[in-house]
Amino acid sequence: MTGIPLFLQRMGRGSMSFDEPRPNTTHPTKRHSLDMDTLLSRRRLPLLRSPKFFAKVTWVDTLSQLATMVPLSQVSIPQPVYEYNMKVESALPALSTPRQQQQQQQAPMAFGVPLEGVMTRGSNSSAILPRPVRECIAYLRHNGVATEGLFRRSPPSTVLRAAKDAYNGDQPVDLELGGVHVAAVLLKLFFRELPEPIFSSHSYATVRALPVATIDGNAAADVAKQMDSVRARYVEEVILPSLSRECRLLLCFTCALLAIVARNEESNRMTAFNLAIVWAPNLARSANPVADVAMCSAGPAAATVGSVIQIMVACFDSVFAAELATILGSSNTATDDRVVAVLDVVDRMNEDGWVGFVESTPPALPPRSVSTDKAESGSD
Repeated sequence: MTGIPLFLQRMGRGSMSFDEPRPNTTHPTKRHSLDMDTLLSRRRLPLLRSPKFFAKVTWVDTLSQLATMVPLSQVSIPQPVYEYNMKVESALPALSTPRQQQQQQQAPMAFGVPLEGVMTRGSNSSAILPRPVRECIAYLRHNGVATEGLFRRSPPSTVLRAAKDAYNGDQPVDLELGGVHVAAVLLKLFFRELPEPIFSSHSYATVRALPVATIDGNAAADVAKQMDSVRARYVEEVILPSLSRECRLLLCFTCALLAIVARNEESNRMTAFNLAIVWAPNLARSANPVADVAMCSAGPAAATVGSVIQIMVACFDSVFAAELATILGSSNTATDDRVVAVLDVVDRMNEDGWVGFVESTPPALPPRSVSTDKAESGSD
């Protein structure tokens, strides 16, 4: 700990010697001196000697640009930074960065494209999952559900970038080479790079109306159990119908995988709550980073996107009743487990000759209101 104060003291005396070669000098014994003003004027940029490291540095001007690269909920950002960022972004014209312009010119085939163009195929509007989604879901289902920290850990960036570029170029991708964590991050990345997020600012008001449980000491667990059916019914009858057909189907297939992962929580340490916390930043996005971060919490007392995901995973069969009728139809399945049956459909999608499933009109659900549910739960 004494090295840092001594370093600062020596800099304050006027000058010091660095064991750093000059830009055009290769001999390691050459030295040069830098005083405080020179060091500050260079802004430490000369210390980035490695071209490979410098190539990995990405400059961003706003938190909105940063949010397209990393989930802001995983970064500790002080409140004054958010406030200053809002002033900066409000003064900027609506222009895309050179990097975004380059990505638009490349016209990716798998990532960053609207769901309407990648989830329907053929004249009969048969539905099929995008290739990265169905391949990652199938791979994780058979190889990764017991992996500790699934969806939390980050793989090497070079391996991840290579796999993503291969998907965008419609090239074969061997997920075995990257491993479980590459497939997990690719799946999250697909959601994160959608042009229109699953939950945008237009959905936030509906999500905030999600019934919440009032936590009262020892009664917290009992209240949460009583509210489970009310909250699940609200997600089923209010939130899901507000989303597009493609979003509902995509969520159904993805939450089937998350439900299988949650069943193995003893080995992977990923409960429905943990999965919701990890996934919420990839589904919620608006022009207000502060509101996005607030939407990423979860729990029975939270009316957030994170809570919606937690309910979708924990109450999969009831929440996705209409979508399950569309995907499974009246066909006989080898199992009564609907989660497994949905994932079996994903496996068949990856087989040659799959033409997709044609949506049929699901049976009408009996009308229910949240207020009626509250009264019923109170009478019990």
